[in-house]
Amino acid sequence: MARATASTAQVVREYIDAHPSVKDCLKLGLINLSALARRIMEEEGVKSEEAALIACRRYELDPKEKINQAEIVRVLHRSKIEIRTKVAILTARPSWNIYAKLERAMSALRGRNHPLHVIQGTASVTIITDESVAKELEDIIGREDILKRQEDLVELVVTSPDVIEEVPGIMAYLSTAMASKGINFIEVISCYKDTMFVVDEKDMVKAFETLNRITGG
Repeated sequence: MARATASTAQVVREYIDAHPSVKDCLKLGLINLSALARRIMEEEGVKSEEAALIACRRYELDPKEKINQAEIVRVLHRSKIEIRTKVAILTARPSWNIYAKLERAMSALRGRNHPLHVIQGTASVTIITDESVAKELEDIIGREDILKRQEDLVELVVTSPDVIEEVPGIMAYLSTAMASKGINFIEVISCYKDTMFVVDEKDMVKAFETLNRITGG
């Protein structure tokens, strides 16, 4: 049911703002406004199709919010993909001494060619590494501080040129393309020129094919 205090124009505006795919299609002029109006009526309880259609037509796009798809594609065609298999994730409790333990863990892995990514969240610390050293890290951190351990994962790394910093929307472009194929991300990380996706091993081929197609491989 439509909110009594909200005008049709406001409902339409909030709906479009909350649906990036719809907004992108509007920017590209690829959307049927009548079909969009009917969808908003169905989902938001708007009663008048005419009012919804008028509101869709009058929706103003910020000129700064342009689609820079051509720039994104140019950057991605200069990118390369690497795959790392047998990846594990440890999710740890953010205890007061977790960083001292992580320092010991990093010291233990130094010179052993085992990548280690550490991500701090509000309720946990995520450690991404190789399966072969997951138990060793678990012992260093302490099993009492490990909330979850996941294995049989794959990390796909898209390494782009320096210009990636000047082109917005690359991570969103990659994420949308993979999500549209039904690929679930266990973790997504952005680090300077690297965009990293950790997925389940069963999704490895589909994820690689999707990224390879985007990068022009």
